[in-house]
Amino acid sequence: MSARRVFLHIGLHKTGTTFLQSVLQANRHRLAEQGVLFPGGDAGLVQKFAVWDLVGRRPRGVRDHRIAGQWNALSQAVRGDARDTALISVEYLSLVTPAQARRAIHSFAGAQVHVVATVRDLGRVLMSAWQEELKNDNTWTWEEFATAVRDPGQRASNPARGFWQQQDIPAVLETWRAALPADRVHVVVVPPSGDSPQPLLTRFCGVVGIDPEQLVDDVTWTNESIGVAGAEVLRRVNARLDHRLHQRQYDKVVKRTMSPAFRGDEAQRLVLPAAEVDWVQAEARRMVAAVESGGYDVVGDLGDLVPRADAHGRHPGEASSDELLEASLSALARLAEEHAAVWWQTRGAESGVAAAGASSRLGSSARRAAFASRRRGAALADRNRVAAGAMRVYLRLQARARRRALS
Repeated sequence: MSARRVFLHIGLHKTGTTFLQSVLQANRHRLAEQGVLFPGGDAGLVQKFAVWDLVGRRPRGVRDHRIAGQWNALSQAVRGDARDTALISVEYLSLVTPAQARRAIHSFAGAQVHVVATVRDLGRVLMSAWQEELKNDNTWTWEEFATAVRDPGQRASNPARGFWQQQDIPAVLETWRAALPADRVHVVVVPPSGDSPQPLLTRFCGVVGIDPEQLVDDVTWTNESIGVAGAEVLRRVNARLDHRLHQRQYDKVVKRTMSPAFRGDEAQRLVLPAAEVDWVQAEARRMVAAVESGGYDVVGDLGDLVPRADAHGRHPGEASSDELLEASLSALARLAEEHAAVWWQTRGAESGVAAAGASSRLGSSARRAAFASRRRGAALADRNRVAAGAMRVYLRLQARARRRALS
């Protein structure tokens, strides 16, 4: 028996998709209680690989045999499920061709397919997209990136091509509207900057028919902005690496291990420079007008897609030498921790020294306990006056014992 409705959440990129997907994955069992199938495991790879299979995407520079055939497997699992609703959320669905969109819809024969597009103001998207380019092994400065995106003559080549393929809202929606009635293409507006992500979840759930109050398993919401200093450090690291890592290596070491070291500092938050505001606002108004005339089901205020000038933040390229040094040290420390943890887990059996007998091990254990006690006492003396006084007495007694031994 096929699910009666299938919702395809297509992103767009940088529109709160990570937050939504994290909530959905953490609450898969609660979605099931509401009659909603959210396929795959908690890591979300099943859906991601299925969509990569649909569009023919593969990791750069390495073969990954997990991808082939995943779209057919996913669509078959949805068709065979008895629940009323199925939900798939992968932002790469925003990049499909018209033929791929039709194939996706036809894969769920017998079900009513809906598309949900989350959209965000172009100013925030532009800053986030540049940072995401840096987290994907690119080296464009902000000036190079913004100039290319702004210039219609450069839209056939990257970085402009990739940006507008992901963020030209009318073009993305029209791809799906060519295969679906407009009222089954839902546009969910991300609330303005500074708001809690909860209204986005509420709007999204309202479209799909989910009670958000039942999604009680919390997730940690991480701001993925890497800040003014982190962006420049990462850009320079990419230039030094010069694409020597294949995509899975880069994603593991740089994107998922090093980049998080730059997060979380509100004082480093990047905002759209004033020089870019006028053209970004004009482009956003063009897209709003196209969405309004498209007959789509809109949830939220399309006016929120037009960015406003934001004086509370930093602009690209403003990082001082001290800030760059601090960001570099944070990244280096994080990499050292990760390398140490991986080495410890994979070091294998210790070798080279034969194990001692039982009686020797007993005496050694006593000495180990005594040494650990002295180490704890020394550490306490570093931060406590009383303990420091006791340590001075202990050291004097040691010195006296040495002198007696020499006499």
